[in-house]
Amino acid sequence: MTIHIDTDDQILPFYMMFILSAILAGMGVIFRLCSKRGIALKKSLLLSTMIFPMSIVCALLFTFITSGGKHLGIASTGAAAGAYAAVFMASLIDHRPGDLRVMLQNCTFALPLMYGTAKIGCFTAGCCHGISYNGFLSVKYSGSHTGDINVFPVQLVEAAVFLSIFIAGIIMLKKHDINSVRKVIILSAAAKFSLEFLRESHLHRIISIEQAVCLLVMALCIINMKMAAGLPDKQKKYDIWRKKWIEK
Repeated sequence: MTIHIDTDDQILPFYMMFILSAILAGMGVIFRLCSKRGIALKKSLLLSTMIFPMSIVCALLFTFITSGGKHLGIASTGAAAGAYAAVFMASLIDHRPGDLRVMLQNCTFALPLMYGTAKIGCFTAGCCHGISYNGFLSVKYSGSHTGDINVFPVQLVEAAVFLSIFIAGIIMLKKHDINSVRKVIILSAAAKFSLEFLRESHLHRIISIEQAVCLLVMALCIINMKMAAGLPDKQKKYDIWRKKWIEK
């Protein structure tokens, strides 16, 4: 079974629809989580409103900078950076101790949803397409944008994987898993690292900059999780030592 997409058809409206849907969905999730987790209504509205312009501007700016000023497009890495930038700006505008940490966590939970939804848009437009592939569910792109190619539907796989990570993250949050944020970051970084190998743009490269960043993020999160797990035991040992010292 082969999926055929002609990029000369009216593809741009579908692409933009999914990109905008991704940002709006992220805004909605962040607002909902902020409201549920003790962030003031005014601040929740401020943050969710700032997500939209910051994500778009940073996504465009990222491609412009990384291409040496030659291209202007939507980049997921830039959009994620914009979302986090919106969190810091909202915290500076309306500062309250503890809010920044919660808002950063809420943004982290929403990002897999935003990325997964946006990848459906990439699939319709043929950008970020996969390696050459002619097997089951291969995608045949035609038209001036991509030329005639048969490729692996990596964008759809990414969409499925990251939407699953989003659902898993929300479930972990509801179960009060103290490592839920770390696990979402680790899963997202691992998925991004692995799926990059199935993208045509990765050919002739051992590892990309994004993959290197993913490895670094995974390593830091795993180390942080291990350190956090050992804190209760260390605190308990310290309390016992302190009690004995006082008794002396």
